[in-house]
Amino acid sequence: MTGASLEDHLSPADIEALFRPYGEAKGLPGRAYGAAFFALEQKRLFPRLWCAVAFASDMPEPGDAMPVDLAGWPLLLVRGKDRVIRAFHNICRHRAMKIVLEPCKTMSALACPWHAWTYDLGGKLVSTPRIGGERENSDPNFDTAGLDLKPVRTAQWLDLVFVNIDGRAPPFDEHMKPLNALLEAYDFSSLERAEEWSVVYPGNWKVSVEGAIEDYHLPWGHPQLLKGVRRGYPALHFARDCFYANSSAREFATTPDPGTAMAADAGFPPILRPDGDGLMRTFFMSLFPTGSFQTRANHVLQGLFLPDGPESTKVRFIHYYPGTTATDPAFAKARQEVAKAWETVFVQDVPFVRAVHENYQRRDDAGIDTRVAPFWERNVLEFQRNVVELLKD
Repeated sequence: MTGASLEDHLSPADIEALFRPYGEAKGLPGRAYGAAFFALEQKRLFPRLWCAVAFASDMPEPGDAMPVDLAGWPLLLVRGKDRVIRAFHNICRHRAMKIVLEPCKTMSALACPWHAWTYDLGGKLVSTPRIGGERENSDPNFDTAGLDLKPVRTAQWLDLVFVNIDGRAPPFDEHMKPLNALLEAYDFSSLERAEEWSVVYPGNWKVSVEGAIEDYHLPWGHPQLLKGVRRGYPALHFARDCFYANSSAREFATTPDPGTAMAADAGFPPILRPDGDGLMRTFFMSLFPTGSFQTRANHVLQGLFLPDGPESTKVRFIHYYPGTTATDPAFAKARQEVAKAWETVFVQDVPFVRAVHENYQRRDDAGIDTRVAPFWERNVLEFQRNVVELLKD
């Protein structure tokens, strides 16, 4: 089948160039951001990883159900009577209709809208109306054993729901160990949900993520983030298959202007503790491949970068604050300013994603490679290498 393996898309020379030493390496060719390569990722990358797909707080009560899409894989999340969220392929075992088309609340069972095959909240097939005739809900010639919804491995970290479609990823706790170690200076125990916002990036999911895990572009793309900064202490961190993060501990010569993302940190109880160097370090990271997490001195942002086909990425973030500050009216204006300031940052990236994606479709013909700055962008290179390593197998 054409396009069924990595070798159909990348030459040995392409791969060799990607794995050269920092400073010499070349980025992925443009065809790695197109539809054919995305089809390969759908089949061989997303199913084998722990992928963030939803926010648990979107479905707080037993019987809440929500369809989600992971790079073209239709999934169904259901909170059971035991309050545990489970995932299934959103595919009826009859003739492949989606069981749930829109989020629904406090359901006692899940009925396929096409022929009403009905499943309980644990995915068990419990009813096949009229299958044997006008008044017959069973048929001696049709065995329904083994026709429950097909489950998908599920886990949760803070408010993010993760799935592993092929069931072969490492145990989730083991998978998250390097991330938990990186964030050990934070106290997330009292976080509560607050404001949210979303944006659509007009580009391939990799373009969208790559722009989010490097700070090289901040002075020109988001100058408000650095206004008043006297000195920064940037660093890069990554763990294969788990996360790609940049971090900074910034010293301000002047107080940031009111209404900016940096100034909005004031007035909330802190959740950050000094790191091993005594620095108050904040992080922005991709939870590879579809999650996102940002820490601030007194709140966090949890997010999703969900591919919507090969040329679009749906981005959604929710802010979380400690305790009652997430809902206290006294903090409402400050919370709204925080949310607006960070939404503005991500909207500023929209034209960058669009233009870079458009050039990725053309630059191969022009014979133009991309290069990666070793100090600022090693994570971009490691991110691309991770994609290729997953597709090699």
